[in-house]
Amino acid sequence: MSTEYHIEDEIQQRPYDARLMARLLAYVRPYRTLMIVATVLLLLTALFSSVTPWLNWKAIAWYINSAERVAIEQQIADVGDDVAPETLAARDQVVQRDKHGLLVLIEVIIALLLLEMGARYAQALIVAYVGQRTMFEMRRDIFAHLQKMSLRFLDRNPVGRLMTRVTNDVEKIQATIANGVVQIISDLFVIVVVIGFMLWNNWGLTLVTLSPIPLVFLASVVFRKYARQSYLEIRKKIAGVNAYMQENLSGMRVVQMFCREPRNFEEYRRRNAEHRDEWFRQIKYFASYFPVVDFLGTLSLALIVFFGGWQILKLQRLTGNPADIGMFFAYVQWSERLYGPIRALADRYNLILEAMASSHRIFELLDTPEEIANDPQAIAAEKVQGRVEFQDVCFAYEDGADRAPQWVLKDVALTIEPGEKIAVVGHTGAGKTTLINLLSRFYDVQRGAILVDGLDIRRYDKTSLRRNIGVVLQDVFLFSGSIDHNIRLGDEGIDAGRRAACAEYVNAAGFIAKLDKGYDYSVGERGCNLSTGQRQLLAFARALAHDPQILVLDEATSSVDPETEALIQDAIAKLMENRTSIVIAHRLSTVRHADRIVVMHHGRIREMGTHQELLAHGGIYATLYQLQYQDQNAAT
Repeated sequence: MSTEYHIEDEIQQRPYDARLMARLLAYVRPYRTLMIVATVLLLLTALFSSVTPWLNWKAIAWYINSAERVAIEQQIADVGDDVAPETLAARDQVVQRDKHGLLVLIEVIIALLLLEMGARYAQALIVAYVGQRTMFEMRRDIFAHLQKMSLRFLDRNPVGRLMTRVTNDVEKIQATIANGVVQIISDLFVIVVVIGFMLWNNWGLTLVTLSPIPLVFLASVVFRKYARQSYLEIRKKIAGVNAYMQENLSGMRVVQMFCREPRNFEEYRRRNAEHRDEWFRQIKYFASYFPVVDFLGTLSLALIVFFGGWQILKLQRLTGNPADIGMFFAYVQWSERLYGPIRALADRYNLILEAMASSHRIFELLDTPEEIANDPQAIAAEKVQGRVEFQDVCFAYEDGADRAPQWVLKDVALTIEPGEKIAVVGHTGAGKTTLINLLSRFYDVQRGAILVDGLDIRRYDKTSLRRNIGVVLQDVFLFSGSIDHNIRLGDEGIDAGRRAACAEYVNAAGFIAKLDKGYDYSVGERGCNLSTGQRQLLAFARALAHDPQILVLDEATSSVDPETEALIQDAIAKLMENRTSIVIAHRLSTVRHADRIVVMHHGRIREMGTHQELLAHGGIYATLYQLQYQDQNAAT
């Protein structure tokens, strides 16, 4: 069954899925204590922020506009100059009591504000820490899983899409942890607490305050519909801009060679303009939505003033008590605290839906089975002798059930003895490189078997098997970093002395000594600071330093000048000493001294023998050799 991984790049949101959320929260489970603390802190901040308006109300009602002091003041005003000393003393006593009570209440309010600020600070730190740890562990799992995947998997999935899984999708999930689930809990608690305080104090005024909320929800639904569509279009447009930019930069040589700059600039301008216009469209939606919500919030305040003032004046006429001005301040503050979370819920819900899409893609990737897996009873390949056998090997890169396999190798049978030097030649597409991919177990054969020292390579542990195989490719890959790093590749067992000895042995020490900083010289991205020949010499030094018993050279002498080729040929001869060697080459002059030459044609071994034997046979090899010899003569 095919294990192809389908990535849904165009899907930015998915319906809420409890199973996906459970798997996502599994990454948070090790930090559940911290998340509980963060949630409690959020609940406390919601409680503190809801209590503060009530305390402001009572500060005005009890102390600033207290009924007892107002009554005494009114009594003094009615009496005039004949105020009794006892009345004045009572007034002073009430004033002092109110001052003291007001100061105490102010201190309580300040303490609550400080506690709220501290709780928000601690909660933000905790959630950020958990979010970053989750993002770190999720990226680590994805990276570890990708390292296990076969080349077939990478062939079917563009690198850019896989990079998106590690970057954008993980960041969306981290944002959901930091601003989604916990904040939704907090917002809901704030709404419940605020409405509870309002109902507890004046249920009639509360209903009036809440009357615009249905319109807020209606505006949120309409806004979310259009804003979501615009958001998806923006993601598509920016993806197109980035893809075109990457393609243009990667192919800059061709662009400049064919004078494509004006056309490419115009195409980029068009794509960029589409992205800009879509952004403007989304800004219009935001510019319409937020004023509507603000208007409804202001309408709620107006209703508080109108109906609250009418109730207060009515109550004042009936009882003669002073107006309860503090209630205005309390309900205004509660209204502000109520509409903020209501407006934010729509955005937070969208965030969760986006996280569902990202989680689906990430978990689909992580659930993709390892195609080239170790046998449960895998054997560690220690230092092998180097006997290699291909037993009737058949292989196809595409082996889907919906169509017949397109065989790249067909019934390949070949035995290579320890220390033997084999050359593999043939036209492009004959299957030469495929042999190497199968031997290194980057792919598994569909039929037949490959044996190393008499044991099927599928019985070996992959890592230990590959340690015994050294591969030097035509297009040498060097990592960004120093020459030292590219020779050792992090192997602590290779000290500076062995590194230098290997470089000297394969003729790489000469050019390294001429470089600034020597072995600490930065090779640049993919070795761009070095020539082709220098990169190949470094690859030989790297292979020798890791001391493989089986050596594979794939077109390792092409595209270099004669002087460098002489150094490379000498390095190859040294490197192949006492090793089983497989040399793949188009240039037949480089393989004349091989112990045997294997000629492949259309996935089959058609000829085998020494250089002289194959020339005498007059077959495919002789034809290839004559054609190259004629081309060389024509060139000279």
